[in-house]
Amino acid sequence: MAARELRRQGEDSLVVLEARDRVGGRTLNMPIGDGHIVEVGGEWIGPGQDAVAALIQELGIEAYDHYYRGDTTYDIEGKVSRGLLPDVSFSEALDFAKVAWQLDRLSAKLPLGEPWRAKNAAALDQQTFGAWLSQHAATSFTPAVFRLINRAVWSGYPERTSLLWILHYLRSAGGLLPVILNDGGAQDQRIEGGSQVISQRMAANLGDRVLLGRPVLRIEDPSSGPTRVVTAQETFTADRVIVAMAPADTMRIDFAPGLPEQRLALASGWARLPRLPLVKAAVLYDAPFWRVDGLNGAMQSDRSPIQLVFDNSPEDASMGVLSCFLSIVECPHLADRAAREEGLKHELARYFGAKALDAKGYVEKDWATDPWSTGCITPLTPGLLTAGGEHLRKPSGRIHWAGTESAKVWCGYMDGAISAGARAAAEVIASLR
Repeated sequence: MAARELRRQGEDSLVVLEARDRVGGRTLNMPIGDGHIVEVGGEWIGPGQDAVAALIQELGIEAYDHYYRGDTTYDIEGKVSRGLLPDVSFSEALDFAKVAWQLDRLSAKLPLGEPWRAKNAAALDQQTFGAWLSQHAATSFTPAVFRLINRAVWSGYPERTSLLWILHYLRSAGGLLPVILNDGGAQDQRIEGGSQVISQRMAANLGDRVLLGRPVLRIEDPSSGPTRVVTAQETFTADRVIVAMAPADTMRIDFAPGLPEQRLALASGWARLPRLPLVKAAVLYDAPFWRVDGLNGAMQSDRSPIQLVFDNSPEDASMGVLSCFLSIVECPHLADRAAREEGLKHELARYFGAKALDAKGYVEKDWATDPWSTGCITPLTPGLLTAGGEHLRKPSGRIHWAGTESAKVWCGYMDGAISAGARAAAEVIASLR
């Protein structure tokens, strides 16, 4: 996105260095037959995500509504129910609503994109989300649901996650509801052709300015002379450099001179964080059979190895696809791909019936083993955001930072990645003119 914006502003002397043999970063389309794909990385867009909405319109890419007609299946604290909402008591529903309101109230007080500037930032950053939930929840149901959200959406545990980071994430999305709502929330629509097509279309427009298989080994930013970017194949000189990746992944690059202490502390701290091995898998069927039973294919569980399930069938329903988010850290029996393929079918059969056993295919992406991404989304532990957060976007000499983690709005989403790239490009243009 940064390169696209630079070219739009008349800066045409540029190159994009991509470590992978493909573009798309943490978006990835996998073919599933008959010309269809399924997304095994970032996927959805929703209301309020103006940056991605504007970009796909420019690129001539369509979006369509995700399928949510019918009942959602819930398995919370061992109780399986189906409906618009889980089957809970009035006191449980009231408690969850109260805690959700308190979270939104706290997050709304944060300076947008700059949570470390809040008056009580240090106190919020020293407390874990889990400890805060223990103090404010009156039922076991509320922490169970937020533990599910923490694991499935943020790939972490409440007892290890900074409360300030949670509030910052919610503030950037406009509150809790946009994050957790499917229909009408952040999971509202899918991209025609799959989300990776956005990067593929931009790369096609950039042509031979995009170089694949070019992991950057070293960036030299001397006090005099041009900046040098070193890969295994060649060295480039530049007036400015934009690094668009997760902060943890910048630890793969040797910077000379070294990065500012706060930036280094943030990136290295992020890289050292314990993370849940997150797998996004898709189980393939001849048809979306669950729809006949009045189910929308969505499932949420705090007990199953699968935290979330979505109906990711093609728009024409010519085949059935159940996409699953699962963490294998607590399930050693699902440690290898073959075991997951078989285990997921049996787990899905618990919620959607015996037909779930009759799958015709399986694809997955284990983001914990990706050589170029340190997981997909990783929450910060206490203390890191206040220690180095202001360096998420602050240029380090002639090096500028992008990536969805640096976004002020919708951080952690495709929309945030797009706006962060545009912001970094604007910084470069301002510095050169």
